[in-house]
Amino acid sequence: MTPGPATFTIAQPADPIAKPAGTKKKWSDLDMPAIVASLKATGVYAPADQVPALKKVVAKAKADGHDLNLVVLEQSYVPFTVFRDIATNLQEQVGGTVIVRGANAIGTSSSEFSRVQLEDGASSLKGGMAPAVAMEQLYDRAAAPHVDWTLVTLGLIVVVVIGAVLARLTQRRRRRGADAADRPGADRSGDREQGAVDAAAEPRSGDEAQAEGEIAAETTR
Repeated sequence: MTPGPATFTIAQPADPIAKPAGTKKKWSDLDMPAIVASLKATGVYAPADQVPALKKVVAKAKADGHDLNLVVLEQSYVPFTVFRDIATNLQEQVGGTVIVRGANAIGTSSSEFSRVQLEDGASSLKGGMAPAVAMEQLYDRAAAPHVDWTLVTLGLIVVVVIGAVLARLTQRRRRRGADAADRPGADRSGDREQGAVDAAAEPRSGDEAQAEGEIAAETTR
């Protein structure tokens, strides 16, 4: 009996771009439009008992010329970077600097301060601090004068490059001078003139002086 043709079923690979069904943002439970509206109106979104203290921090930043927006949430999210995502989303809508304080972490986003400044401010916070105190400390640390190491590095690079160019030019000039001195037929008139001067200055013996006198006398006859 001759077997019939074999049939193989190949599984279709999963679409690497497609997201698993039911996937949604971890912070989709937040009322983002309400938060944005509150930030645009007062610069603060937080439980009612914390709003007055937070408004003072916002006013302080405004007096310094910074647009600060503070958000205090009671939710906890994992991983902690979710709070940075929330801050980034809000910052894109309200501008300035946004600080989001959650139950287990803090997130920041800003068009006024660098990520380095924000991370430095966040690293100075300690557990158990009241939201207004923690956010003010973060802001103060970020807004404090600091050394721009990028500019310092660029300045050092420029100095090194200029020094290398000057050293190269000096080396070329010295090499050209040495080549000119060693070239055949180089002008040595200076050496001849110096030799004549040295000969004239050399003291003469009595016989030489007498011979020169006799030659001069014969010439005048």
